[in-house]
Amino acid sequence: MRLILNVLVVVLVLGSLQSCVSKKKYDELLASKEASDAALQETQAQVQNLEETNEELQQSMQETEERLNGEISSLRDDLTSTKAQVDEVQEKLDMTEEELAMVKEEINSIFGAYQDSGLSLEERDGRLYVVTDQGISYRSGSYRLSSDERDALAELAETIKNNPDLKIMVEGHTDDQTVKASAPYSDNWELSTKRALAVVRELVRNGVDPSQVAAVGRGDQMPIGDNETADGRAENRRTVIMPDPDLSKVIQNNNN
Repeated sequence: MRLILNVLVVVLVLGSLQSCVSKKKYDELLASKEASDAALQETQAQVQNLEETNEELQQSMQETEERLNGEISSLRDDLTSTKAQVDEVQEKLDMTEEELAMVKEEINSIFGAYQDSGLSLEERDGRLYVVTDQGISYRSGSYRLSSDERDALAELAETIKNNPDLKIMVEGHTDDQTVKASAPYSDNWELSTKRALAVVRELVRNGVDPSQVAAVGRGDQMPIGDNETADGRAENRRTVIMPDPDLSKVIQNNNN
């Protein structure tokens, strides 16, 4: 009887141990499953987020592509318009060059007949000058004309009188020396203007219509010689004469 009781005790103990081991294993498996479920849900959420992000990127790329295509199309239109404007400007420039060439040819033809009289027309740095046998120059601080210069201007006056449509502009220039306090002018600007006026008045005295001539003083701002040397300063004390053509037609054509 005692042996039977011992066997029953052993059986109950083993059953109890087996029950404990199975519950622990079950808890572990349950925890593992819950972790797996949570990881799966997180992965699914990440996949969904990636899919949404991908859709947004595709939408953004499509919108960007459409915007860029629109900008490219606009740029092409602008380039086409700009090219048309450049062509138009170039056409006007070509027209201006032709007009200016006609003006130069006309002036050359006017003075060509008088070259034997000591007058000629020269182009220097894109400007046209009327040149006499003897250049019009001055002593330092003076605006008086020599007898030879008066003779040359008399020849020029005949040319201008014979061509009433011809306009002349006279430019006076000086060296850079400081004007003396006793001088009958205040500065080099005034001295250069007096030199230009002396030439204009000589032309008018020889019968030129005053409406055909103009005087301008440049002071010492346009030297052709070195003001550091006596010879250079002498070159700068000068008066130059230029054709003053009416360019209103050229400007009008260029604005049309």
